[in-house]
Amino acid sequence: MEQKNLSVFGTVIRNEEIADFVRLVNLTREIFQQELTILEIMPGGLTNKNFRAVTKDGTQVAIRLAGQGTANYINRPGEKHNATQMASLGIAPEIYYYDPKTGSQIVEYIDAPTMHPMDFQTRDEVLTKAGQVMRRYHDSGMEFKTSFNPITKIEEYKAIMAEHKYEKRYEGWNRIVENLDRIAAAYKKNPPRQVPCHNDTLAENFMFQGEKMRVIDWEYGGMNDGYYDIACVCVENPLDAKCEETYLRAYCGGEPSEEARARVLINKFLVTAHWSTWSLVQICYGKDADFYWEYGRTRDVQACSFLDDPNFPRYLELIGG
Repeated sequence: MEQKNLSVFGTVIRNEEIADFVRLVNLTREIFQQELTILEIMPGGLTNKNFRAVTKDGTQVAIRLAGQGTANYINRPGEKHNATQMASLGIAPEIYYYDPKTGSQIVEYIDAPTMHPMDFQTRDEVLTKAGQVMRRYHDSGMEFKTSFNPITKIEEYKAIMAEHKYEKRYEGWNRIVENLDRIAAAYKKNPPRQVPCHNDTLAENFMFQGEKMRVIDWEYGGMNDGYYDIACVCVENPLDAKCEETYLRAYCGGEPSEEARARVLINKFLVTAHWSTWSLVQICYGKDADFYWEYGRTRDVQACSFLDDPNFPRYLELIGG
């Protein structure tokens, strides 16, 4: 008899995901040697499905059911190593179980408010704490096992699209590719300092726990230019000029240099170019084509808007272009 997709709290778990979901729930019971009194879906997440579980004694854990096919473009063993390092600093949640093949995991549930773009747009303390925690892990001296070069990532995505014979492209595609080549040439002359980066620093990956800012979901983590993380915060929230200045000053510990401002703008382009191409890969793997096409088209428009910034040519020259 054919097994149907399972609906859990309104979230559809596909046929191929059911066994892994049930396995993770049972593993949680085994790890804590208790029954679960609560199991509920957590909102958010384009890549994975996330659940909150509570054991009989009140211990809270987060269960991540990794998205199908994500191991093809996310280094899952690398993620475990990187997240474990950040957990040792008290920044990322403690890991109780990690499947290196799929990326499904059981981790500490951080019982604290999840940040939202409005928090970054209206609360200076959030901007300051986020800038400080980012500077802390960038300057930690830790070495991630993986690297995250957005230009290389886009080349990998292009290879996946070629493999799937997917040829549809956004209007700004050729312009984006041309400028990626220019930035790659600039980086060859003047390589940016490589530090441990999160690389997906949208608001929902920050959690304000007491006086401490925690950061979750390190699956795109890798050694990268730290200004990519900063640019991601500016783009994803999105920040106006005043908030961006507050955030950048908190990160820099004072007045940002002209090179810092240049790298932020260049990386704003890289962030949006990366996600516009990533969205096409999701279509290749059979996800909702209408949703991901529109998501990627919006990112394509954003990427081109940064190319239109009058400072872009000068800033590209400043970093070596």
